[in-house]
Amino acid sequence: MSVALLPPVTGMPARFLEGAEALSEGPRFVRTRAMSRWHRPRSGVRWGGERVVFHLWCVGHVQGDDFLSTDELPDGDLVCGMCDGKAMGAGQELEQPPGRQLIFTPRDIAPPKNCPGSRSSVLFEELPGGRAGRCLACGDVQPLRAMGGPYNSRCAIVQHPTGPGIVPPCPFHRWRSLTARDGRAICSCGREATP
Repeated sequence: MSVALLPPVTGMPARFLEGAEALSEGPRFVRTRAMSRWHRPRSGVRWGGERVVFHLWCVGHVQGDDFLSTDELPDGDLVCGMCDGKAMGAGQELEQPPGRQLIFTPRDIAPPKNCPGSRSSVLFEELPGGRAGRCLACGDVQPLRAMGGPYNSRCAIVQHPTGPGIVPPCPFHRWRSLTARDGRAICSCGREATP
């Protein structure tokens, strides 16, 4: 059973919308092979009579031939909690079926996959020999490299996964605004980090 989609409201100039057709119905759930959960489509557009793009309630999108769609979930599959909640609030579904497993993972709560000290020219302490440095953000020892090319050259610590000794996050900026002060990584706003 397909669901009614909202109009794909956009600020895009008319000249870029040639060959675009707004879809009024779409599948109940969509996802790409790389997505860890099913999402709910908010709106849809068919471009040039062939390529379809579905915009999701959680602000993402799926497009082309590289997505899966279904109206009935396989047992045990996860559904994006943000998509499902917004879709239900908008009236795409009147009640949630029992047993649906919703999941929501706030992006900024968990430490980032790559250390915020990666590729930084200030968030490291150079070790003797000058070929490696201790990352001030996570404490790992990583190689130092020349980066930035001829117009922005600098010595920086290489990109690396976040180590177990990551500094506590700032309550407002998390790990986004780290800087070095007195040989340690702190938030540039100066607020104390929270565990």
